[in-house]
Amino acid sequence: MSAPPRPAWAEIDLDAIRHNVGSVRARLTGGAGVMAVVKANGYGHGDVRVARAALGAGASGLGVILVDEGVRLREEGIDAPVLLLHEAPAERVDEAIANDLTPTVFTEQGIAVAGEAAERAGRDVNVHLKIDTGLNRLGALPERLDEIVTALGKEPRLHVEAVFTHFAFADEPGNPFIDTQLERFAGACERLARRGLHPPVRHVANSAAALTRPDAHFDLVRLGIAMYGLSPGPDCDEEMTYEPAMSLKALAARVERIAAGEAISYGHRYRLKRESTIVSIPLGYADGWPRALGGNAEALIGGRRYPAVGTVCMDSFMVDLGDDTCEVGDEVVLIGEQGDERIGADDLARALGTINYEVVTRIGSRVPRVYRG
Repeated sequence: MSAPPRPAWAEIDLDAIRHNVGSVRARLTGGAGVMAVVKANGYGHGDVRVARAALGAGASGLGVILVDEGVRLREEGIDAPVLLLHEAPAERVDEAIANDLTPTVFTEQGIAVAGEAAERAGRDVNVHLKIDTGLNRLGALPERLDEIVTALGKEPRLHVEAVFTHFAFADEPGNPFIDTQLERFAGACERLARRGLHPPVRHVANSAAALTRPDAHFDLVRLGIAMYGLSPGPDCDEEMTYEPAMSLKALAARVERIAAGEAISYGHRYRLKRESTIVSIPLGYADGWPRALGGNAEALIGGRRYPAVGTVCMDSFMVDLGDDTCEVGDEVVLIGEQGDERIGADDLARALGTINYEVVTRIGSRVPRVYRG
């Protein structure tokens, strides 16, 4: 692991990625494969390095949202199947096909655009058909599948390689709506079959369903948050030993004893009742450490927990060590382990009233990723 180019960095453990992929693969039924979802820069972990680690651990393909995300993987020499999980904008479909990205389709217009692009490219193109079974976000409604099949029939260059849907409650394994969506998906597949469409691949399960609903494994699971060692939800924790892949670290930038009665940072929202050691941490809301964590988070220094205090600044925030001290340049852990203590992305999520997905994906591009493993 090389030295970080600035005194705040995200450390990514690629061995943890490999462990998590392997752990999920060991739980899959019926020979289901793994699609490693590396959208949003690999959930903030770095898409290219995560993709390579996941493929090395047995993932058979990758999932992204944006054409740019898929093109970046290709430019870095990754030749595994890459699925665009949403319909691409019409003006980007030619580029997607030129880079051998697999389009998702679910509208008649999207099908026509993909078909025309395939004709221009002079090649047949595999597509995945997305069905909306109740999330009511994206996908073809089951009652509109006749029109979708008709539209597909007009595009001889397009071949439906797979059909898929997405759960609304996979992080609640006992929720009855999961069964409702599985029933709707089965009905949609039967409707397609009656029209002569028999996609060889079906994929429904995300991380949570991959861990808790073997009846949803089908041919492929889309592995997202669990691949990064984070739980999809509290009811999924008994199914897997997660190895978190991201640690967020910094080096103490300033260490000073500040007198009682003085206040810290903008607005003086934190006033010292006694003389304390205040440490400045060179990471702020421009890096994805939100203002809402001011007075609402902790940091590890010397293997002990200390409170973050005062208003979070654009480029820094402060920690109160009380009567303890440290040295400028000492390592500070904001996510991860130090000594016997650990602060997880879930801890920050609870403090922010959000989910662990948001915590790691919001760590900005100004924070360099440093890889080990």
